[in-house]
Amino acid sequence: MMRPFLLVLLCCVSLGASSQQNMRQVFTHMPDSLVGYLTENNRLDFIDFMESKMDAKVNNALEGNSKMHKLTELYAELSLNDYSQMQMRLLDTSEPIDSAMQIVCVVRTYGEKVRESTIEFYSMKWRKLNVPDYITLPDGMHTLLLDSEVPMLTIDVMDYLDIPAIEGQKNPSKVSMKLNWNKKIFN
Repeated sequence: MMRPFLLVLLCCVSLGASSQQNMRQVFTHMPDSLVGYLTENNRLDFIDFMESKMDAKVNNALEGNSKMHKLTELYAELSLNDYSQMQMRLLDTSEPIDSAMQIVCVVRTYGEKVRESTIEFYSMKWRKLNVPDYITLPDGMHTLLLDSEVPMLTIDVMDYLDIPAIEGQKNPSKVSMKLNWNKKIFN
């Protein structure tokens, strides 16, 4: 009686494990609308170049260059252009969301000298999720950095004295926070 139970349990565990996706699959199948000027072919080229240990640079639809810097099982990092970067990380969840035990976190950072970031969360079916359900962001300008190795997010909050004259300010104060992912929220 115990053997059939163990067999069923092993099958369930292996099915659950196989339903986990890796960043290669997620990046390949992400909607074109997330980065309108990177086509599916561009994304496939990135992956091919990374796997071949080549410089992963493509000409995007805006006639500029985009470059993938890193691709792991759970993480991707790209320069979309000279002033826009994107990081993506798969995060395990404690409860299924759209019948998957993972979500996708996307951080976009804009700017050259003065930088600012946004964060978005998506189900594995690319349904946009409500950001405040997963993180409480500080007021003010901030930059975000996903860790490529562990599910952690660094937030740097800049205290600019005069927002319209940001470029001329020499030493704005900066407060850094590290938040860990606990399979529900960053805290």
